[in-house]
Amino acid sequence: MKVFCKLSLLFSLFVGYGVFGQESPNTVRIVRSKTLETVSIEEILKELPKVDVVVLGEEHDNNDLHRFYETLFQKALSAAPISLSLEMLEKDQQMVVDEYLIGSISEFQFLSSIVHWKNFKSDYLPLVSTAKENRCAVVAANPPRRYVNSISKKGLLAYRDFSKSALSFLPQAYTLEKFLTIEYKQRLSALFGSAEHNSQHTINVEFMILGQATWDQGMAEAISAEIHRSGKKVFHLNGRFHSDRNGGVVSRLREMGHSVLVLSGFPKGKEEEADFAKIADFVILTNDR
Repeated sequence: MKVFCKLSLLFSLFVGYGVFGQESPNTVRIVRSKTLETVSIEEILKELPKVDVVVLGEEHDNNDLHRFYETLFQKALSAAPISLSLEMLEKDQQMVVDEYLIGSISEFQFLSSIVHWKNFKSDYLPLVSTAKENRCAVVAANPPRRYVNSISKKGLLAYRDFSKSALSFLPQAYTLEKFLTIEYKQRLSALFGSAEHNSQHTINVEFMILGQATWDQGMAEAISAEIHRSGKKVFHLNGRFHSDRNGGVVSRLREMGHSVLVLSGFPKGKEEEADFAKIADFVILTNDR
């Protein structure tokens, strides 16, 4: 999945953006995948009127990419009403998210009331805070991890153990396999069946695929529901495996009838340029971590 190559010197122009949109040379390079041309952030913004959803694929420890996505989100907010959706927040935390957005609880209370990733405060809270300042909805998109872990261990039989409350946070069981594309399933089988992965875990590959499908379908349903609820575009942030190469979230959104613009960010040299058009509509190349 990770192929290393030397990037062509013909495309060595980099355009960077800091947290508040200031130019910061040598931070990121934006590539239009179909043509491999280096473009400005404005070229991404021009595509927004054409789509319902912008999916931002990331590697979770890429600081340059986090700063770029913050800038893109800020610029997009100034152009059109938008809702924000995050893989990093789980569906059963939505009430707490909403309380923070309307100011009924403090930032400290918000962070202490949710189970969040260790880099949430530095890398995702800025997006939530920007949404708060602009009265923008934030969707806690992911099904709760405790339920997905159970599906990854037991398969669809796990649904028999869930309460009605638990089921309200999960996609219906039949959707997990029904909308699982052959190509995506093959990629997941290669990932979960690898010797590297199995050396650390004793797993059932088919159940692990169902767990991944639960994440994907759950996020896609949350995004679609927000589009229909608000009538606004949605910016959705997730790990890039969920969205690269028409991945699970993207293919399911398109199955639902939504138009999607896909971005994917990773360090320069990590993927072959010849694959960019398969990966995303725009590729964001960053310096090494």
